[in-house]
Amino acid sequence: MRSFTHTRLRAALAIAGLGACSIAHALDISGSSTVQPVVEKLVPLYAKRGGEAVTLAGGGSGAGVKNAIAGTSQIGMVSRDLKDDEKAALKNAVIGIDALAIIVNKGNPVSSLSKAQLVDLYSGKIDNWQALGGPDLAVQRVSKEVGRSTLELFEHYTGLLSPDRKKGDKPLISSKAYIVGANVEALTLVGGIPGAIGYVSVGTAHALAEAGMPVKIIPLDGQQPTDEAIKAGSYPIVRPLNLVYTNATPPVQAFLDLAAGQQGQDIVKSLGFLPVGATR
Repeated sequence: MRSFTHTRLRAALAIAGLGACSIAHALDISGSSTVQPVVEKLVPLYAKRGGEAVTLAGGGSGAGVKNAIAGTSQIGMVSRDLKDDEKAALKNAVIGIDALAIIVNKGNPVSSLSKAQLVDLYSGKIDNWQALGGPDLAVQRVSKEVGRSTLELFEHYTGLLSPDRKKGDKPLISSKAYIVGANVEALTLVGGIPGAIGYVSVGTAHALAEAGMPVKIIPLDGQQPTDEAIKAGSYPIVRPLNLVYTNATPPVQAFLDLAAGQQGQDIVKSLGFLPVGATR
């Protein structure tokens, strides 16, 4: 989608006699589907401030890192901590804090899970909700594709690995799991399948549940992913929302300033994430 858009734009500029250099400073932003809704709301504000044209695409945190390092995107969206090699290659700005929410279908009466139960559900050891006092429903697991930061967080917390990873000595997520990409896909499946369970950004989960998606967030080890629990560090799966870049050009810096400012932080909060505090 991104290369197609740029190709069409370059062709139109060539016809108009403007040349490709006219879009040299346009911002290309790609990566995390969790951060993407924040950026989507920032783009029109950026335009009102006289900012350059913005091309926006998802693809996951891995794509955001890869594209930012390669220079195909001036800003990458990354919803996790950066790895050591990534820190060496990139600069980052934290624009919010998110938590990984465990979701089930709204009709499922199971009201909480322990870490051990979550591991048993996803490994396949528990295959029916009756084992947890729920209905006689087969457990339908919804997991994420490799390259998604939500999968990496889930793997780190549970100790389970995606079945698509290279096989090692660690236990695996059940091969029966539905594998999806974006948070919306996971929420749609869990909302449509009575016995489904998934893990998604808490901000996206709250937003779609409030919009009528039949899902519910259930406590993990007795903790709901509330702002207070996230701030206190008592909720066990928390992550930063990053914008990463290699060069703070004027357009990049202007976008970062907008995200860190009051308007940007208000957007972060409105989408269910924890603001890091307006600094500009």
